[in-house]
Amino acid sequence: MSNLQAKFDAILDDVNQEDGLILTAFEKILDGLFFLIKWGGIPLVIYLLVAISRW
Repeated sequence: MSNLQAKFDAILDDVNQEDGLILTAFEKILDGLFFLIKWGGIPLVIYLLVAISRW
């Protein structure tokens, strides 16, 4: 049980840091998802506009 408490304290300390490992990982994940949405979504919207204009 004390091992679990030590891990929880380490995670809590990491989250409370401004440049912690967990926050950095979430930042990279969100940047990647935003990149995919941006560069995958813009061509989709253009395609939809072209498809609708031919309708």
